[in-house]
Amino acid sequence: MIRHLLKLVWHRKRANALLMTEIFFSFLVIFAVLTVAASLIVRWNEPLGFDYHDVWLIEMSGGTAEQQQTTGDDPARLTIDHVLRETRSFPQVVDAGLTQTPPYGNATSEGRWDRNGRVVTLKRDVVSDGFGNTMRVKLLRGRWFSPQDDAANYRPVVIDADLARAFFGDEDPIGKKFDSSGTREDRVVGVIAPYRKDGEVAPTAENMVFLRESTTMPTGDRGTDDRGRNFVVRVHPGTGADFEQALLKRLHAIAPNNVFHLRRMNAMRDSFLRVRLTPVLILGIIAAFLISMVALGLTGVLWQTVTRRTRELGLRRALGASGSSVRSQVLAEVALLATLAVIVGVVIVLQLPLLGVFALVQPSVFSIGIGSALAVIYAIALTCGLYPSWLASRVTPAEALRYE
Repeated sequence: MIRHLLKLVWHRKRANALLMTEIFFSFLVIFAVLTVAASLIVRWNEPLGFDYHDVWLIEMSGGTAEQQQTTGDDPARLTIDHVLRETRSFPQVVDAGLTQTPPYGNATSEGRWDRNGRVVTLKRDVVSDGFGNTMRVKLLRGRWFSPQDDAANYRPVVIDADLARAFFGDEDPIGKKFDSSGTREDRVVGVIAPYRKDGEVAPTAENMVFLRESTTMPTGDRGTDDRGRNFVVRVHPGTGADFEQALLKRLHAIAPNNVFHLRRMNAMRDSFLRVRLTPVLILGIIAAFLISMVALGLTGVLWQTVTRRTRELGLRRALGASGSSVRSQVLAEVALLATLAVIVGVVIVLQLPLLGVFALVQPSVFSIGIGSALAVIYAIALTCGLYPSWLASRVTPAEALRYE
């Protein structure tokens, strides 16, 4: 039967080439869309490594040059430390901390490190001691930063489990050297659960490293050149907007030369995800439109093909073939054309990981994309062949004679 169908396909190779081309490009489009969708679904269900609920972000801008002239100390350090202590003093506040690149903040610090001949891409943030408790990061090994680190002869570093695996493999990273390019050696003191600062759409392995921000040490001793001016504040559930005004009023009173802007992290998340998901939604709409056009075109071409084969189909009916057998033959031909087209598509798709395309997609997601695309393309092809096959089953020997 397959051999007979192959002969039929070959004898109508010009007409079938158009069908196979449409199916081929449809497979590529469907594969790309479904792979992206599967990747997003997998990422969405992965833990974030932090809790954004009931967290506010206060951004501080401006400076106090007069303080430096009168005290001779770092004005930013004194102001930030004062603001942080005042924020924690409110009964509505659970805890507060500093960060340079907060979650959902559209800011990141990224670098590539050569670790034993292997290049590892990681993300970096400078945070204070209270950041871990405020964001409720999950500690797996070791400890978080503490005031005792001010007296240490090394710079404490906290990394997430993904970076620990990339840097140290199965070894315990606690106490190991992380970097020694600065004035003091960086040493790992803690490992937290995988931390995805870019939220639900972030890759499952962002390789996060945290450096310590101290508000009680001069700039030259703490090992970093930039002070975080973003305050993350965890408040008790149900804290309303009236406290926002009271908090901002107090902070402005103690730092009148600075400007404070408060945002709720859940609102930041909604805005961040909207920007990230809009292109994906547009791509999905365009892909759906293209696939619908291909489906209509495929139905029309099959319809025209059946019309041109009236003599052949009428002869089969005259020789005793039933309408269901004719319908099955047409659907089998459509399935065979789809198979020949997707074989070429699968061969091309399998080359994409070697070329670096879909490099951030997990192998399981890649397999899901191929399997789903095959299922959808067969469903579309067979659905488009239903009506033409029904028309073919209605052909009678008399109609074939009239066609002559």
